[in-house]
Amino acid sequence: RSISPGAIKAHTPVVRLERWCEKACGCEEEEEEQEAAPRQHPVSTAAVASAAAATRIAPETSREVVKMDKRTSLKIGLFWALLGVCSAVKIINLKVPSTYLLDQTSKTPDPLILDCEYEVDENEKGFVLKWLLDNQPVYQWIPSKNPFPFQSFKNRVDTSYVVSQEHMHKHRAMAIIKPLANFTGEYMCTVQTYSGIDRKSAKLKIIVRESKFDLSYYLNGDGYITVDCHARDISPLPKLQIRINDELFTTDNLKSVRGENGLYNASISGRIRKDQLESPATIECLLSIPETNYNKRRSTTYYGSNMTDSNGASSLPVPLQTTTSLLATVVTILLIFATTLL
Repeated sequence: RSISPGAIKAHTPVVRLERWCEKACGCEEEEEEQEAAPRQHPVSTAAVASAAAATRIAPETSREVVKMDKRTSLKIGLFWALLGVCSAVKIINLKVPSTYLLDQTSKTPDPLILDCEYEVDENEKGFVLKWLLDNQPVYQWIPSKNPFPFQSFKNRVDTSYVVSQEHMHKHRAMAIIKPLANFTGEYMCTVQTYSGIDRKSAKLKIIVRESKFDLSYYLNGDGYITVDCHARDISPLPKLQIRINDELFTTDNLKSVRGENGLYNASISGRIRKDQLESPATIECLLSIPETNYNKRRSTTYYGSNMTDSNGASSLPVPLQTTTSLLATVVTILLIFATTLL
């Protein structure tokens, strides 16, 4: 038995949706008119206006055409709305930490795990998951294949990492081993099938812990005290502040140098008259990285002729340290000379 093309078209999802829209908006035509007249293609408002101007269509006819155009627009809008609601794949949770602390002294740092939780029907075809860093692909997984890290992340991703035993979720997470400082940026997870696509993104900042953080002061011959604060091999560029007795100390602008390894050496310094500094005085240097909760602190106490660090260990003033060291050297030489004579 042969089936006419018109009968097939009448049962397609789009036609059924169109008829449902006609009922919803109260624009359903009479059944006899639908059978007698073939379905017309949608006519845009611009085309109707142009044709009406050229042929001087009667007002009643023009209103009918505009009514048909509104009905067509409603059908298209409802179609796309339903398509969005019935998307074949949807991301429900994106797990990207805002910061990751990288300790260069550790030989086996903890992996950086980025996870992307989603809902998808196991019968969906063409599923692909991708991770992107600043819109550049870095990782891809297709359930029927092994995870694939792109060149920029090659040898930096643990492709054996499994976050779930479910077939469609097994390698959705990206486990980054030994991340680099330039892995900072916006990470996006995209999941798609032949029927739909979804994406979510979040920002991550890699923090490289400083190798050295020092606070010191020394007396100048002009009656001033100079306070210095240094941080070395840190990323991103930190903010440094000096406080004396809990009050912000005026310093020069932050000086910084970025090395070939992408890490920064940063320092600030300031001067204050010795007679303006009461003894004892607490001197602090505060280190922070903007837009993160990473903070460090160093402190020392000024007693006029000596100082004590935050651990309570005393140290002699610089001139006295030099004199003591010189005396020790002289005594050692004399002992060696005396031993030789004996």
